[in-house]
Amino acid sequence: MSEYYSAEERLKIVLDITKKLKYYEGKDGQIINLYSDEYSYCPQFKKIINDYVANEKTYSGTLDFVEIGKKLEYYLPIRKKNTPKFIILMNTNC
Repeated sequence: MSEYYSAEERLKIVLDITKKLKYYEGKDGQIINLYSDEYSYCPQFKKIINDYVANEKTYSGTLDFVEIGKKLEYYLPIRKKNTPKFIILMNTNC
């Protein structure tokens, strides 16, 4: 068993994140698609996740989600001992 995520496993990680963004539940229970090019962060994020799936490299950082005045923090590891994360930082402003 490899200690690194395979391309297929990295794709599953990315698909899980994008599914959560596409079906994000707002405060009022309404479903909002946050995985849309209408949002400023999305084109850059799509490039990052495509690169992550294609390359054996860890990606981490923050993206400005200007439309809601928040930052998105992501950590996409290559090693299985590390847990991927993608969170909206609620107490920050862009």
